[in-house]
Amino acid sequence: MGFGQRAGKFNELGRIQSIRPASNPPLTQVESYTITSVGQPASVIHTRDPIFKPGTETALETNATFFEPSESYGSDGVPQYSQYVINKVIDPTTPISQYNEYFTVTDPGVMSTTGAYATDTNGGGATLIPRAQSEPSTFRKEGVVQIYITTSSDADAEVAYSDEGVDWCAIAFDNFFFNLVAETASVRSSYRTFRKYLNSAGTTNFAFAQSTGSYSSNANSFGTGSTTYNTNGIYRSKVEPFFKRQSDGQQCYLKTNVTFAGASVSASTNDGGSVTATLDTGGGATPVTNPLGFKSYTEGVDDPIYTATPGSGFLVSLKVDGVEQIDSSSDPTAALSHTFTNISGGHSFEAIFGHKVTTTSTGDNPVSITSTNPQYVATGGSATITFGAAPDTVAFNGVSQNVATDQTSFTVSNIIEDVTVAATNA
Repeated sequence: MGFGQRAGKFNELGRIQSIRPASNPPLTQVESYTITSVGQPASVIHTRDPIFKPGTETALETNATFFEPSESYGSDGVPQYSQYVINKVIDPTTPISQYNEYFTVTDPGVMSTTGAYATDTNGGGATLIPRAQSEPSTFRKEGVVQIYITTSSDADAEVAYSDEGVDWCAIAFDNFFFNLVAETASVRSSYRTFRKYLNSAGTTNFAFAQSTGSYSSNANSFGTGSTTYNTNGIYRSKVEPFFKRQSDGQQCYLKTNVTFAGASVSASTNDGGSVTATLDTGGGATPVTNPLGFKSYTEGVDDPIYTATPGSGFLVSLKVDGVEQIDSSSDPTAALSHTFTNISGGHSFEAIFGHKVTTTSTGDNPVSITSTNPQYVATGGSATITFGAAPDTVAFNGVSQNVATDQTSFTVSNIIEDVTVAATNA
């Protein structure tokens, strides 16, 4: 028995039984409807006849997004459909709902370390000591919740408004002591975790002590954690399964994002200098207390000025939002500032201080220096010096080095002070 022979109503091409504004989920930015039809899904009927909005003579948009209908059957065997439709072409960048909500957020403190150097006491030990520059504080902050429809198969399904998975501040310590007279060595290491949200700006550090010919000792600390932390970081997306699009069968998801009004700067540095910040609040520029770590500002109003100032060292790197600000024309002894004008969004300010490596070449037939001279290297870092030809001798800070007769490059490691590399050639 054919389709048309089973019942007269099966010959219907389809008709709309009801159309009403959809209430679940609440889509406040776009028009959405649940349409009940018989005979054919609403999307099929829509291609033939206009579907009118409730109480109006206005049809749904031609390019409205229809989702796969659910199908059931009436007592007479006629198929009935309930179909969800959004009166718009949906793309992942268009919010379908938006509202404000208050959240509990944490402004992280700043963890740093101080180095202790003992060349004549404590057996020549070098140590690093952790300390908190500022403690975390918790407060309420208004966030903007936006819901999107996405079809990404890589959607992050973590629960929204959760701080689980945010890095703790952790610091690993390594201490090495070499007795050059007795030809012995000792190693000590430890690992510590600190309060959640206490970020690790400034915790990667190096300390060194030595007595020429007797001993050498160094200590390292390696900080891990979120050095570019901001309050947006603890609110990840919430993704829930939605409907499949009827046009292509793509599974859609509701993706919830949370952002906060305002702006922030995350600042970090190491030993050898300092980072300061000032903010003009109408009565002249005033210092910003504890500028390291995360600091929030009023979006579109504040113009915080961050300055990196060399102290005992040189400014060897300054990155603003990850972009290096120092080039060959920069003076490494001078302070360098950046103004975040009409600040908005999250920013970073990372200053690295270090030391100078100067190379000289002397003798009756001095070789050429092909590497940059002088070089400025972060504390604890290394520098490679290259020559146009192999010199006869090389000395680091006046101490002769064993070099091969054909060696044209030399590397200085663990630089904790200004270094002079002297090459001679007869």
